[in-house]
Amino acid sequence: MEKIKISKGFTPGLAGQPDTSLIELTRPDTLGMSAMDIPYIRPKLLVKENDPVQTGTPLFCDKRDKSIQYVSPGTGRVKKILFGERRRLQEIVIALDKSDTFVQFDPVSKSGLANISKEELILLLKQGGLWQSLRQFPAKDTADSNHTPSMIIVSLDGNDIFSPLPKILLGKEKSAFEFGLDLLKRFSNSIIVTARKSSLEGLAPVKAQITHQVPDTYPAWDPGVVLFHLKKSIEENTAWCISADHLVMVGKFLLTGKYPFQKIVTVTKKGDKKPHILTRQGAPIKNLAGSFHPDSLITTGRFNGRITDLNGHLGFFENTLNIIDNPKDEELFGFLRPGTDKTSVSRAFLSCLSSSPKQVDCTLHGEERACINCSYCENICPNDLMPGFIMKALHSDEIENALELGLLDCCRCGLCTYTCPSKIELTKILSHGMDSHYKDKV
Repeated sequence: MEKIKISKGFTPGLAGQPDTSLIELTRPDTLGMSAMDIPYIRPKLLVKENDPVQTGTPLFCDKRDKSIQYVSPGTGRVKKILFGERRRLQEIVIALDKSDTFVQFDPVSKSGLANISKEELILLLKQGGLWQSLRQFPAKDTADSNHTPSMIIVSLDGNDIFSPLPKILLGKEKSAFEFGLDLLKRFSNSIIVTARKSSLEGLAPVKAQITHQVPDTYPAWDPGVVLFHLKKSIEENTAWCISADHLVMVGKFLLTGKYPFQKIVTVTKKGDKKPHILTRQGAPIKNLAGSFHPDSLITTGRFNGRITDLNGHLGFFENTLNIIDNPKDEELFGFLRPGTDKTSVSRAFLSCLSSSPKQVDCTLHGEERACINCSYCENICPNDLMPGFIMKALHSDEIENALELGLLDCCRCGLCTYTCPSKIELTKILSHGMDSHYKDKV
């Protein structure tokens, strides 16, 4: 097992780390297939309201490749189709029946995997609603099935610091996980499986499959960071990646021929127990979140998730919910306080003397100001970028300059925004620049 070392990054001492317990929620009344967490998709509806659907029935496809389908995570009837601005599809809500019936596909045995052509496997995953779990760099768009990646990166730790623990995700799924790895070997000769140092203790059953160990410094386990530190040629910039939970879903789907609807998520909120929750794909956020202050902010990632609504449903790529307090009152004379309960990248607060977890809220503690060239973002970026200079190049429409500075190496971890004393949304600016360049290119 190789070790990947990163010289930068940051792990804030935030309260909310999930414990190792696992609880199962009762069957919800509704499920949703959200299109809000799927980057670059151009959805085309395949159902209408009141249509009956089975678990695995296609709900919408991607107009760019109509064979890539997004399927129903439950059996019931299409209750509502929600649209946003310019008729952009937001989500399809399914009213659940009391039991599930499945769209059945031909299962693939472990011994029979080698006898199926690559084209047949791709078509099966596309029709089964799981091909999109494979993402392709640098934009992390849906993997191009005509492309042969130089490597495929499997991250056992999610994109959030509070993502489900790998030993909980893989506890009873060793067979499906290993079968998923065998599948990936049909697409690339180099399969990179990474795990955090602190996660290795609980991963004894699959430890032989782990190829690289990464430190616990956030976001060392992000596939974008792993690729940055492993790549040796330009061709490797178009590598693929997949998360551990999606790889397990792929393995279970192939072994059973049925869409795997179960999902393990974590929910973080102040003053509440933080177990892992076994629920369904597309579960209602209000069922997961429970009770909290109505002014709180709900996100699907502490540093890089989307802001969501209490009445929404969990997306295909999401397995965390962070509920953050949003106090209305400003802190009086906050600049004079010692800051024993505050998190900070610098050592300006006394909290740097304590390792106890800290609670955070949505207060900005200031307003957005001009960039002061403090280099905080540069000193914390895990991919050795200069976000401040890239931001200025983007503001000046100097896209070539931004690319030369490494725009496409940005892993969107959110640390540059977190550390910026001028409150500049650097991650948002860089992400918009990457998206605009990618859309113009394709």
